[in-house]
Amino acid sequence: MAKSWFSFLFAPLLLSAVAMLPGQAQNVAEVQLAPSTVKLAVGERREVLATAYDRRGDIVSTARFVWVSSNPDVARVEADPNMPGIAVIIGVAEGLVSVEAKVGSRSASSAIQVTGGGAPAGPVAAGNATVLQIEPGSVFLLPTEDVDLRAVFLTDDGSPGTPLAVTWRSLRPDIATVSPQGSVVGLVVGQGVVEVVSAAGLIARASVQISQTPFGFDEEILAISPGRSDTVQVIVPEQNHRLLEPRRLMWRTTDPSVVRVSPIGLVTGVDAGQAELVVSGYGQENRLPVTVHRPVEFLEILPPPSAGPVAVPLGGAIPFSAAALAADETPVTEAPLTWSLPDTAVASFDATTGLLTGKALGETELQVRAPGEGLEGTWQITVIEGGLALGVERMSLGRDQSHQLKASFTDQDGTPVSDAGGVTWTSTDPAVLEVDEVGKLSPTGFGRTLVVVSTPWGSADSTIVYVQGEILVTYAQGGQADLYSFDRDQVDVLHQVTDQPGNELDARYSPDGTKIVYVSDERGNLDIFVSDGDGTNPVRLTTTVASEGSPAWTPDGSRIVFESDASGVPQIWIMNVDGSEQRQLTQGEYPGLQPVVSPNGQTIAFSSERDDKKDIYLMNLDGSNQRNFTSSEVDEVMPVWLGDSTLVYMVEDREGRTTTRKIQRMNFGREVTDLSPTGLSVNDFAVSGAGDLLAVIVSAEGPGGIESRLYLIPLVGESAAQEVPRGATGDQILSPSFRR
Repeated sequence: MAKSWFSFLFAPLLLSAVAMLPGQAQNVAEVQLAPSTVKLAVGERREVLATAYDRRGDIVSTARFVWVSSNPDVARVEADPNMPGIAVIIGVAEGLVSVEAKVGSRSASSAIQVTGGGAPAGPVAAGNATVLQIEPGSVFLLPTEDVDLRAVFLTDDGSPGTPLAVTWRSLRPDIATVSPQGSVVGLVVGQGVVEVVSAAGLIARASVQISQTPFGFDEEILAISPGRSDTVQVIVPEQNHRLLEPRRLMWRTTDPSVVRVSPIGLVTGVDAGQAELVVSGYGQENRLPVTVHRPVEFLEILPPPSAGPVAVPLGGAIPFSAAALAADETPVTEAPLTWSLPDTAVASFDATTGLLTGKALGETELQVRAPGEGLEGTWQITVIEGGLALGVERMSLGRDQSHQLKASFTDQDGTPVSDAGGVTWTSTDPAVLEVDEVGKLSPTGFGRTLVVVSTPWGSADSTIVYVQGEILVTYAQGGQADLYSFDRDQVDVLHQVTDQPGNELDARYSPDGTKIVYVSDERGNLDIFVSDGDGTNPVRLTTTVASEGSPAWTPDGSRIVFESDASGVPQIWIMNVDGSEQRQLTQGEYPGLQPVVSPNGQTIAFSSERDDKKDIYLMNLDGSNQRNFTSSEVDEVMPVWLGDSTLVYMVEDREGRTTTRKIQRMNFGREVTDLSPTGLSVNDFAVSGAGDLLAVIVSAEGPGGIESRLYLIPLVGESAAQEVPRGATGDQILSPSFRR
């Protein structure tokens, strides 16, 4: 068989090929088959050329192709054993088939149309054609661009009809021309029409729109790794983003040391840096920025796939993240990550936000890949019927504190399975507290509010939040004493906490601030009450005829120590926070007063008058191992813990008829420090948890007699003491305590 011009054109290239050694692998990145469409008559023979390219865009001359026809009864394909890459297509019967050339997992195909013209060698299409169509029915072209049209014959029921000989012509040859085989070339800007007529008189027309519109790229910037390749697609945005044939364009790079490009637009990274890909054709030029990033060595992904399947509540969104890292474990932010989710009916994934949303009950998987060998991670996803939980029923904040709440999706048993995303946050009282779109709480005033988190599908949870003042006091006016709170930076803004029939005093915030314990004479004698953190919902805990006082919390908030004279002499007692299991800890003829529990919950400090003087004593939480802590010649009362090994207390010293009181601090190493200035007649005090502020109640002569006044004394820095103002001359401020 004589060789065609097609064979001889590529003969030098093909004859230079060397056979691959056994076991030698060819890194074929792409296969091209030309021409992409072939029209031939029955019995006619046409040659096609297959070319393999590696990742650098170079031709793999040693590639061996496997040729396959989708229907040998219409067209056969025979490889030329002497000319690798060339095959001969033989028309057998009228019809449409595809011919494929394969090298390993890479392949390319050509569309083959066989028309009448010789004796059919196989079955022909059944039915006489009654309809003639042009595919595609309309085309958009740039000036000088070409496209192949084809005539399609159909019967009345839409099935393929018997092909007939056709004649092509352009109705506007000044705008676009058409060859006898249906190849259209755009000439100038305008609207053209191409017509095809069959031998039986069937007619079809297709519109041809020629416009000088800019072409571009399917991405704004290309990021690849050194040694990796990617194919750039050139599109025409104003023509429905259609693709341009890369072989009809001219390709070059502004810096071959950074990136190379093949004649078909296969871009290969060479070394880290930046360059531009320059593409020209059809009378225009465009540039695509290319970044060759550092090689990626690691892929950091969260949550770890090794933790097992990820449960996603139906309708819920769970965050996933991945970061490409270099060898030094620094982020390679330019490296592209590829996310895939095979079953979008079960879940959807937004790569921009990293949120995966459950859409239907079932299982699927989410995969992420980074450029590099083996850099991938796969999560097994199970969409379940789940709920929503905040994990905390109530909490407290100071006016100057913010807090980040976190919501979790839960399974059917209420067990948290992941952090919740795609939820809505609201506060029922923004005048007390505001919450942003991610659950950050920002107090705006004193009081109580409800923070609600909800999902679009109806699941919700809530948390009660109390916004409180730092310092809690009893404020007495007009014969009524109630609890108030305020902050050190706004001593003139007092917020009323209780408004009960009785008088409330000796109040203490619970360790988490969600409860307040205090003493009240509402029922006649002094009893201990517990309320919510805003003073509402008071509950009486002691109901005897005895008098109780000085309540204090254990650090876990589960129990309360207090003093009671139920046994005739005031002693130290302990009970649960609901008032149950009341138990006496100290006994005997000497009183036990003013108990407080150490931060570690192991030791109770209290004052007792033994050996004819008042001292601070210590004992275990169960009342055992009672021992004297101060053992001095003066009286010590009102202990307050400052850490687990330091106590602050009031010292009373009498000289004749004169009694002076001051506040001291002593640690377990017996080091003593005076905290309050001399000359003050101190009656009560409190110290902040950080040990930086002292609140003291002093007695002073006023217009109406002796008055109780509150002073705040800084223990660090150079700030001066300040008095907490009272609303009227006769008002009294008593029993201060700090929010811990």
